[in-house]
Amino acid sequence: MGRGAVDKPDLVRESALGGRLVLWEESARDGAQGKTLMSADFRVRLAREQGRMFGGDGPRHVVFAAGFPAVCQEEFDATRRVALEAAGSVSPAAVCRATTADVQQACEAVRGASNARVMIVVPASDEMADAMVHQPAQVALADAVSLVRQARALGVFADVCFADAPRADVDVLAAAATALTAAGAGVIVVADTTGDLLVQRCGELFRQLTERVGADVVLASHLHNDLGLGLANTLAAVGAGVRVVSSSWLGVAERSGMVATEQLLFLLAHRTAELVGETDLWHTAPDLALIPAIARQVSAEIGLPLTVTTPIVGTGVGTISTGTPFVRPKAFQPYDPAVLGIEPTVVLTHLASARVLRAVAERVGVTLDRAETTAALAWVKAEAFSRNEAVIPDEDFVRFVSGLRTAAGAVRAGDPVVLPNPFPLTSVIAATTAEVVNKAKGRPADQPVALWVAEDERWAEFAEAVDLDETTRRFARELLVRERLTLLLPLLPGRVPDWARQSTRDGHVLVFGACWAPLRPVLDGVWPLHVSSANLTGSRPAASPAEARAMFAPEVHVLDALAGAPVMGRAATTTLRVGRDRALAHARDGAQDRGHESPDAYITYLRATYSDVR
Repeated sequence: MGRGAVDKPDLVRESALGGRLVLWEESARDGAQGKTLMSADFRVRLAREQGRMFGGDGPRHVVFAAGFPAVCQEEFDATRRVALEAAGSVSPAAVCRATTADVQQACEAVRGASNARVMIVVPASDEMADAMVHQPAQVALADAVSLVRQARALGVFADVCFADAPRADVDVLAAAATALTAAGAGVIVVADTTGDLLVQRCGELFRQLTERVGADVVLASHLHNDLGLGLANTLAAVGAGVRVVSSSWLGVAERSGMVATEQLLFLLAHRTAELVGETDLWHTAPDLALIPAIARQVSAEIGLPLTVTTPIVGTGVGTISTGTPFVRPKAFQPYDPAVLGIEPTVVLTHLASARVLRAVAERVGVTLDRAETTAALAWVKAEAFSRNEAVIPDEDFVRFVSGLRTAAGAVRAGDPVVLPNPFPLTSVIAATTAEVVNKAKGRPADQPVALWVAEDERWAEFAEAVDLDETTRRFARELLVRERLTLLLPLLPGRVPDWARQSTRDGHVLVFGACWAPLRPVLDGVWPLHVSSANLTGSRPAASPAEARAMFAPEVHVLDALAGAPVMGRAATTTLRVGRDRALAHARDGAQDRGHESPDAYITYLRATYSDVR
């Protein structure tokens, strides 16, 4: 019984023989061998969506391998649902082994559906034949002729898959393909079952087969990705004239998978002339803008995440995070993401420049002045390293800028504000008067509170009142800024400025000078500014914004930022007393000296480290 047993046209054969491309979609079938499972509902949905990419020509451009009915009743039912519910969108196919019972069962799974097909898997090499059917490959290939006729007699188009074709004799394959086509086979699928083909050999294999088979034989490729060559090999097959190509969404298939549908389809549609010359591969050109959405749906269904580096559909497509690509994006991309319906997006990472930051700010409706831009950029970079995550979400950026502005407003209004310090320091509480700081901490209003001297200009003014030689002043400044210490500095007799009185005790002024860069818009221009550890009297200092909010009254503003990680292991600053000629004395234990054997050992370390300060 020949080809006439099915009294309707084979749209897949017609497309391929006419030079049009047909995708043989394997994500529901071979994808299951990649340890994934698509529900029946999703298989129907995916088949419809994939067919919709080609408008009304879906059945001419997509064979959807719906399942392997012999696996179990549930697999049979899922395959049948695709055949009955998606046949108008694609050409549905059931896959089976080369046995009479399997072929009959596969035909039953797609019976009654328009354009229904079965693919019969036959071992093509002796190695594979011995493993699968315990007989020579030539016998298995010859026996497949009757199975094709069986399927055709049942009203279903029959295709044959040559498993392990690269290890088979080319002349044997060609003779079998010709005989099977004469018996009614629609497509002969040449499978690199082990994924072992190199690109040059792949192209040669398909060219040799094409030269040896009749003009009516339709060859298809089914190429795995074990060596990372699935896409390259499939393009080599297309270059050799193959027009039916197997693929799988996200490349999911047995072992390391196979060529990814989204990559293959995009390249063949977007770079057609470069790959196959000036030819028309489509009855209806695919809508490439549908690719990302379908890929996301498949990802969610099978639990295979899309990564930043996933080609064509990954989260990095169309995103810009650095300065030069931001200025000239077309110079840094192989294609316009708009082809895929993707609007280019600027994202914040530790690589951001001021221009990138301002672009993101504009997108989220935030206008930054120069100081805020500098501060926010420093925060983005610090936050990325703190989280060990490159991308900072827009909402977190907006929250930081809003908190920064609220903190700046609160300080200028004379209210207390809790601000973060870089690791390993705990947070601090600051205000323009010592009384406000003391009230928030629940201690006597007249208790001395450190003076926060963060600006270089303010330090120059302040240093004139300090009873230190010039070298020691510079030394002290280095300790304040680089070591982030709190220092007790001697004041000149009778030279205590009014703004230093709330920070003076026994002729020494208590000073803190470190400034986490993102806090500049809060601190710059505020004078005097008093600071203390962010804790209630008798409690340990707050290491995080959450701890500070739980500790202080609601009227104390807490900036929702954490300078560096982790939260654990933070402590208040070490305090040292400084005298002329770089004299140092330990006054209070803290975060900086705890890693040294003793306070004296820490002081020795400081003298050695800053010996070049003159």
